[in-house]
Amino acid sequence: MAKFTSTPNRCVLVEGEEIWVSRSVTVLAILIVICDGNAYVPLNKRGPDLPSEVGKWCLAGGYLDYDETIGDAMMREVWEELGLDLLDLQANHHLVGCLEQPSLVFSEPRRRQNVSMHYPLMVFLQPGAKLPNLTPQVSQGEVTDVGWFPLEEALGMDLAFRHQDCLSRCLAHEFASIWPPSDASPATPSDPSAK
Repeated sequence: MAKFTSTPNRCVLVEGEEIWVSRSVTVLAILIVICDGNAYVPLNKRGPDLPSEVGKWCLAGGYLDYDETIGDAMMREVWEELGLDLLDLQANHHLVGCLEQPSLVFSEPRRRQNVSMHYPLMVFLQPGAKLPNLTPQVSQGEVTDVGWFPLEEALGMDLAFRHQDCLSRCLAHEFASIWPPSDASPATPSDPSAK
């Protein structure tokens, strides 16, 4: 995995309020992995050093850093929080989605000044491949646990930032033509763009 050279964001106090420099754009990887015909979602549990939603499971995502494209930020966040190399998954398996451009630009400030870039990604693992190991690259203060969850279980969870709604939206829109498969076989779509 390539090293990421992101610059830490800074917090300044203005009249007693915390203001983050370069903390207004977030990226979110809405990642679903198909293994032996079953759908799984990798989630991470938010650690005690984070400002909100501590102890809740969530999808991988975070803030855009200085001098970083949004695609690079999304791939970096997946690497940091889950230890998954999306370029490696794309090279060795069948990835549906785009690592460079989001499918949705979402803005709901909720006192966070956030604009969020949503990246729906579905990976069909090669036959016989196992779910990759999840190995966070950040401290326990940021991520305390990681795990693979069956898609239906993840949809029923109370995830941080209502990420279960993001999963549902992607299944209803971006992935509606490929998941669940129309037949009982766990075949990988040959050309999802043709559907």
